[in-house]
Amino acid sequence: MTDLSVIIVSYNVRAFLEQCLVSVERAMNDVDVDVWVVDNRSVDGSVDMVRERFPWVHVIANQDNVGFSVANNQAIRACAGRHVLLLNPDTVVGEDTFQTCLAHADAHPKLGGMGVPMYDGTGKYLPESKRGLPAPWPAFCRMSGLHRLAPKSRRFNAYYAGHVGEHETAPVDILSGAYMWMRKEALDEVGLLDEQFFMYGEDIDLSWRLVEGGWENHYFAGTRIIHYKGESTKKGSLNYVMVFYRAMLLFAAKHFEGSQARAFSWMIRTAIYGRAALAVLRRMLSRWGDMLRVAMGTLAVLGGVMAVSQVALGKSFVWPDAGWQAAGLVAVQVLGMWAGGGYRDARERGGASRHVLAWLLASLMTLAAYSLFPESWRFSRGVVLVLPVLHGLVHGLVLARALKRNGNPYHIRRLLVAQADLGGMAELLRRNEGERVRLTMHALWAGESDPQEWPQLQGVPWVGRIRDVEEAVQIHNVDEVVFSGKDVRTESIVAALPMLGRMGLKCRIAWTDVGDVMSSGGASREAFVAFQRGLHRPEVARTKRVFDLVLVFLVWSMAPVMWFTGRGDWVRFSMRVLRGKGTWVRPGNLQVPERHGLDLTEGLKGRAADRKAFTHAQDYHWRKDLAVVADALISRRAIISHGHH
Repeated sequence: MTDLSVIIVSYNVRAFLEQCLVSVERAMNDVDVDVWVVDNRSVDGSVDMVRERFPWVHVIANQDNVGFSVANNQAIRACAGRHVLLLNPDTVVGEDTFQTCLAHADAHPKLGGMGVPMYDGTGKYLPESKRGLPAPWPAFCRMSGLHRLAPKSRRFNAYYAGHVGEHETAPVDILSGAYMWMRKEALDEVGLLDEQFFMYGEDIDLSWRLVEGGWENHYFAGTRIIHYKGESTKKGSLNYVMVFYRAMLLFAAKHFEGSQARAFSWMIRTAIYGRAALAVLRRMLSRWGDMLRVAMGTLAVLGGVMAVSQVALGKSFVWPDAGWQAAGLVAVQVLGMWAGGGYRDARERGGASRHVLAWLLASLMTLAAYSLFPESWRFSRGVVLVLPVLHGLVHGLVLARALKRNGNPYHIRRLLVAQADLGGMAELLRRNEGERVRLTMHALWAGESDPQEWPQLQGVPWVGRIRDVEEAVQIHNVDEVVFSGKDVRTESIVAALPMLGRMGLKCRIAWTDVGDVMSSGGASREAFVAFQRGLHRPEVARTKRVFDLVLVFLVWSMAPVMWFTGRGDWVRFSMRVLRGKGTWVRPGNLQVPERHGLDLTEGLKGRAADRKAFTHAQDYHWRKDLAVVADALISRRAIISHGHH
């Protein structure tokens, strides 16, 4: 029987996984080890790398991300070791780690689980290497920060087992899933990982079940490992935080009762709302950060002008008599810049001219606002004329910094979604961009199932299927997604656009056979068509939402007439629109199930319906929706609710 089975669950951490397996191979001396890698559908080439570089590793390649618990259980059921080690891919084990841990486990027959000291990439000790049961009081001390006041206290730092020293071997309650050594016999008694836990919390649950089953969990200080904390899950932002807290609620419901369960639930929910609020604030700062920086910078420069005038002339043109008026004009200037699109990505086509036009609009708005001031509010006209110049200078500095932060416009990372058309798309892209732009391209298979033979194209690796687009964008830092007009179904493109728009990505469609795409300007013969007014863009989606709400109130104002003329379904449907559960004009045959309403493509079939729906999504204008609504009122068409007439 094998001494040890090492199980590693991988998800889009190819570089860390490769490093981890190298360290595992070095630690296998004099220990009979079999190694399992369970991949939860990575799109970074992890599976191919393992099969090529480490052919002795058993690979389980899942077709979906089934979660940490399910993936580990798959390998636990298949492995044959006396001991099982659950190991994170973002870890590096020492050459003697397996040998010393095996000796300690064999010397303590009641040992059910074992953890070791973990250090991050900078050499800092990770306190989660040893933990106590997260009961309400320890959890409160951890969330409130009280544990920092007495880090070695059993009472105030029970969460991190503060009474156990970093270099001291001792029994503990909870082990870390990053390095979780368990006796197979103990696992057979208490059961495998609880698959209700998708990610996080499963190590706490299993550790406590080992203790309740009469086994001991040891913190073993005889070796140490590196754990690049959070690298295997860091790419998911707030979602991962929510998964963690939901896991804690599940653990509380499973192991606590009465007042303990209520107290723990209250603390966790408070933490969820707190973290969600911080995430919203962070998102606002991220979205409006440049606007705030320009406003504050302009006010600072304006303050400098006032200070200089005070020193040179003995008086200030503005402060204190007209301080609020000056600040108000700065706000008008910033809002004008925003309204003109001056805070959009300058790397987009026409970005430079748009920024200049936005600045001119903002300047005119500022002068117009000043002209509307009562005589008693007005101050130096010279300052008002200088203000747009100051604003333009500050905006230019912030814009330059943002361009530097957001990457090199002459190095574009593209994700191509195609099948057999991949070669033609790549050639068109290279030809259109020319030699001055360096392209990095990855490809997603547009089909629902993998092909029998992948089309090979040098320099454009396949990284997954179309359903993996979100993960592929994050992993490969994609700037733009290009869909094949020949290979990708229109409904698939439209379904992907909202998510890509929220991520701030450019989306285009390539017609390698020089086809055409109908838009408001007619048929385009360009090989690549950009979604300049696509419904996926936030500002366009806002326009459609405003149109929907205006129509809701118009329907309500005429509700008696609507009911009397047999259009009561419009009034009923207006409540769905108000709640954001529907839209008055839906894309028709593109099958967007969360939105229902008037079918844009009624009376059309096949490619004609497809084209009209695609044009609506690609080049939206509220007047198009108004035309559909007016036609429906005249022809007495019914609202489609829940997909049925």
